[in-house]
This record gives sequence, C-alpha cells and structure tokens, in this order.
Amino acid sequence: MNRKRKIVVVSAIGIVALGLTIGWDVLASDAWPPESYQVYSVAGAWTETSNYDQPGDITIVTFSPEDPRTGTGFIVATEINEDPTSGGDFPDATSQTPWFGTYVKTGPNTYRSKGVCYVRNDEEPKPIILYILVIEGTGTPTSPDTMEIVGTVSFYSSDSDKDGDGLPDADEQPLDSGPITQHMKRI
Repeated sequence: MNRKRKIVVVSAIGIVALGLTIGWDVLASDAWPPESYQVYSVAGAWTETSNYDQPGDITIVTFSPEDPRTGTGFIVATEINEDPTSGGDFPDATSQTPWFGTYVKTGPNTYRSKGVCYVRNDEEPKPIILYILVIEGTGTPTSPDTMEIVGTVSFYSSDSDKDGDGLPDADEQPLDSGPITQHMKRI
C-alpha cells in the first residue's frame, strides 16, 4: 500500500512540476503578455466609395453609436451627387432616397449590416417607387479611421412589395444582385 501511495505522490509532484515549467516558459517567452487588439467604434460620419461608384461620386454614411445592451445601431447613407439612373440602369428614375439601415456588432471588430434605398420617379402629385435596393454586408474596421464592408446589393421591382411594408416580400427574388465592396474613411 505504501508503494502505491509513493507512486501516486511522485506522479502528482511530477505533473505539477511539468505544469509549472510549461506555464513559466509561456509567461517568460517574448510573446507574453500578448498584445491587446484594438476595438474600433463605427459611430460617426464616414465617406464611402464602392465598386458601383462612378468617378467623382460622393456618399456620406452616418453610423449611430451602438446600443450597449443589444450591440445594434442605425445607418443613414446619402449619395451626394450620384446619377439617379445609375448610368442608365434605371432610365425612368429621377431620384433615389438615402439608404436607411441597421447594424449589429458580431465580434470585437466585425459588424453585419442591412439597408434599403428606393429608386423613384418624382411625378406629380406623388413620387412613384420604381425599384427597391437592398444591401447586406459584413464590416471590419481596419484602423480607427478606415473600414471595409463586403456584401451583396440586390435590386427588386416595386411589385415585389405586395404587403406594402417597404421591403421585398420574403418569397420574392431580386431582378439582379451582385457583390459590393465598400471602402470607408472617417470624416
């Protein structure tokens, strides 16, 4: 019985010594303490360019501060001088609304966002919505003053909103969609 106890005690001491040695080696190495990562806030005003922009297009995007309880916030993007016909893609268009959307924080430096914009013909007495544009993406701040967003922009007919809530119905397919990469710079 003493022999078994001695084996257990010696084994336990060996395991503790090994753990302390490895632990000290990790703590004493050049990589300790690890560098902390920077967490960047997206709140504020940004300029935006994307693969859909023509030279000289200017878009201003405003992100609200995120709600600390939910990690969500809102987005408003205004295209300052964009052609409402998008280079002839929407020949009957005379205006576009700003983009309105929400974002949610999904990690220390990642965000998911979704927004909507309306392409209109400003006939009298009331403008007519021609198309509904929906953008979805994942944003990653790369520094305090830059951010990249990669996602998809989809174009829907105004007829795809049968229930009148301003969004394409769940069973509707877009007329067209494509990848979008947005480059943001803080103002």
